[in-house]
Amino acid sequence: MMHRRGAFFFPLVVLLAGASLIREAAVGVLAPVEETWGAMLAQHLTNSADPAPLTLVQISDDTLGKHVWPWQAEDFAVFFHAALPFEPAVIGIEPVLEFERGALAGDERGGLFEKMLHDGILRTPKLVLGGRLGWSRDSDLVQELQPMPVLHHIRGDLARLPAFTAVENWAEEDYRLSTKPGWMNVPDSIGPRGTCPLLLRYRGQPVPTMALQLAIQWAKVTADEVEITLGSHIALGSAIRIPIDDEGRMLVNFGAHFDRVSYDELLLAREQKEHGETPALPAAYLRDRVLLLARSDTNSGLLTTPTATHISPGELTAAALATIQLGSHPQAIGAWFSWLFILLAAAAAYWVPRLKSARMALLVIAAESAYLLAAIYIFKTTHTELPGVLPLGLTLWLLLLRVFAKRIQRVIAF
Repeated sequence: MMHRRGAFFFPLVVLLAGASLIREAAVGVLAPVEETWGAMLAQHLTNSADPAPLTLVQISDDTLGKHVWPWQAEDFAVFFHAALPFEPAVIGIEPVLEFERGALAGDERGGLFEKMLHDGILRTPKLVLGGRLGWSRDSDLVQELQPMPVLHHIRGDLARLPAFTAVENWAEEDYRLSTKPGWMNVPDSIGPRGTCPLLLRYRGQPVPTMALQLAIQWAKVTADEVEITLGSHIALGSAIRIPIDDEGRMLVNFGAHFDRVSYDELLLAREQKEHGETPALPAAYLRDRVLLLARSDTNSGLLTTPTATHISPGELTAAALATIQLGSHPQAIGAWFSWLFILLAAAAAYWVPRLKSARMALLVIAAESAYLLAAIYIFKTTHTELPGVLPLGLTLWLLLLRVFAKRIQRVIAF
């Protein structure tokens, strides 16, 4: 009888340990571990059978070996010349269309290639041009307010959005007509879980980043059809719902599959099409989808994913857009699951003093294996993440309690 009463000490310890693990995995020292666990599930288990309707046209190291950076109007004009015959639904240009003039550029203003670029821009049905927001360097010299699309239907605390007061870089005014801006302001670190900003604040007004602007154009909705609730979601019409936090960021599923082609592969496909040959690139890679021209060279790989891969801001934008298009947003299961798990572990802890160490170890291994298989299956089918820190932490607690069970019983005079 004394043994049975004393055994309630072990469930109590497990309950306290479980509560502590929930807190630490949410906001404490174990939060990065929990976030990395979720990112690993997304990276390796997202169903990639159907890629997103997105093709990243990469400006890679090999591309820059042939087309020296910084690019001029010629390089972008050739891109439009190559891309438009394949009838993409939306085109996004991550590098800023702002060129050096004169001798360095090799052309006078209004030169042939600038006219070609301007013509390509006018012929593009939907075009998003990259830029960067910044801050006025001199508080006494406020930059003139730049007109740009603003999102009006938004609820929540706008003060939580990253704030900017000036346009740092944007396409030259000649190229902005009939286009939308896509702001490429991303943090220096995307965090262990991997987030991408969708909303920024310019002079107090919410504006979309490149990822959200491309999603809006691809979804064929207007700014007035975008409904935003900070800390909850962004609704693009009635069909697309994007979960966001109160700072306007979304979790990125780096396992969301999208196609990649190089700039030179696109040019080759255009040349083959002109000569009546079958392009090496399948038509499905280019037609009726988003084409995003972005740098992916080594020098632009400033961000690190949860799997320690270096990517560029353009690649982060592509991954975020693919997540939106596929609707593969990772989501954590409710808190009820964690507390149910703790109660089950506490019930199991009642029997810890009675089990032999070898049997206890086998049961722990079997339980962890079953949990891992369940976590994999649930994520693959529903994109729902089961907690990672809690089950591992509690099973380790159970093993420690079994190892020191007799000492614990002697100390508390069982």
